[in-house]
Amino acid sequence: MRVSFRILLTAVALLTIVSALILCREPSRDGLTGRIAPSTSRQASDQDHAFSWFPKKRFTTRKGVALVIHGLNLKPERMGSIIAALNRAGVDVLNVSLLGHGDNYRPFESLTPEAARLETFRNVTYPIWRQEVRNACEKAKRRAAREKVPLFFVGYSLGGLLGCDLVLTDPETAFRRMVLFAPALNVKVEAHLLKVLSPFPNLVIDSLSPRWYRANDGTPMAAYRALFDAIGHVEGNAGPGLNVPTVVLIDKEDEFISMERIREFMTETGLSRWRILPVRKDENVAASTSHHLVIDEAAVGREPWKGIEKAIVNHLLEREADS
Repeated sequence: MRVSFRILLTAVALLTIVSALILCREPSRDGLTGRIAPSTSRQASDQDHAFSWFPKKRFTTRKGVALVIHGLNLKPERMGSIIAALNRAGVDVLNVSLLGHGDNYRPFESLTPEAARLETFRNVTYPIWRQEVRNACEKAKRRAAREKVPLFFVGYSLGGLLGCDLVLTDPETAFRRMVLFAPALNVKVEAHLLKVLSPFPNLVIDSLSPRWYRANDGTPMAAYRALFDAIGHVEGNAGPGLNVPTVVLIDKEDEFISMERIREFMTETGLSRWRILPVRKDENVAASTSHHLVIDEAAVGREPWKGIEKAIVNHLLEREADS
């Protein structure tokens, strides 16, 4: 059955609003200002809460330093399988926790940590995340320079997008190689329909990811708006600066990101040193998890994950010739 775009837009918007209203949390407000009163015990951008170091395994030669960034509303610790593979290969990892994820949130009086994290998530912006990534990259660059090893980048979804954005924003960013898991360099039409709800930043949209992957119960429209702003910046500024050796891992059935549009982006931007490695999940896993989720064994299956681990390590450490 054919459905007009207007009808599709209206249906998605209505379904999204219903889901958002169900998930929306309204914490206690300060009686004088009408706003939530934050605790002064620590700030959201505290260094200890925005990123964490994971050093290489003992008795391995240090071969690099990697900046790793998670996806939208993903627990930063769920990048652990990727981090473990890099550590075993002799790579130190700086794992970033973007504002509104993990322990990187503003505490609020009378709110639980979970509620405070979600409230913080409602107030994120693209410039805030961009600065956090820049700060983390400076730390990773300093360690790489001190140890005289190359600097790598690994990002998933939003994280992959922000890594590319950093390269375009800061010409001094010199990643030797990059690995991008389902990078949010574009979003499919269905996801773009969320833009109609941009005037309602406090609305919280349910997630397709299993609960044990989620940083919060849902994703506020403010976070989606920050995502769209970042996509717009990368699309408007993409150029040869991005043409560093890069592997893109993505499932062709990804619900949010179009593999073909990434191919088009590569061609239009002249990214001759990028290559796509399609992810093929085990059938039993594919039936129960989002195709966008491709960051560990639980999401893709044992054998596919073994292949992914080998591919990313070989790529970063230049064990294979680029194709």
